[in-house]
Amino acid sequence: LLLCSAVIYLKLRWQVRVTIPYRKNIYVCDDVTSPFILGIFRPKIYIPSGMTEEHLQYVLAHENAHLKRRDHWWKPLSFLLLVVYWFNPLLWLAYSLLCRDIEQACDEKVIAGMDNAGKRGYSEALVVCSVHRRMIMVCPVAFGEIGVKARIKGIIHYKKPGFWILLASVVACIITAV
Repeated sequence: LLLCSAVIYLKLRWQVRVTIPYRKNIYVCDDVTSPFILGIFRPKIYIPSGMTEEHLQYVLAHENAHLKRRDHWWKPLSFLLLVVYWFNPLLWLAYSLLCRDIEQACDEKVIAGMDNAGKRGYSEALVVCSVHRRMIMVCPVAFGEIGVKARIKGIIHYKKPGFWILLASVVACIITAV
């Protein structure tokens, strides 16, 4: 798994060797089809060339949510656990669910203050940037990587959880931990 992910990482680095700086840590590349973050200590956002300005604002909001949540650290760390315990099917399931939850959490963070038109635009950007996932990878944290259909349904039906639901969840977690 480490060798496979190293080859994929090197291939991806080779693919983004020719980029054009867009902003501070954002680069435009002709050879990528979906936006993603690459790097652990100095992460960079790579976006495909030819993306419209409307889609770009949604994509950058999503990728910046990943950076604020430090997902570019958590995903490789969880992949290392998967490498060590590769024989455990529950860890494969946990890694898959973690990747899905990372994307959904960023989606929720981005759409939290949006109206229906904003959600529609964000969903459209998600469809435009969607990619077919071929294998489980340690990197990158990609915009349209996981469960686009389910993510769009979640965006459309998103409702901010109430205070009492959050409080009950925290209490349940504390009781379970004890």
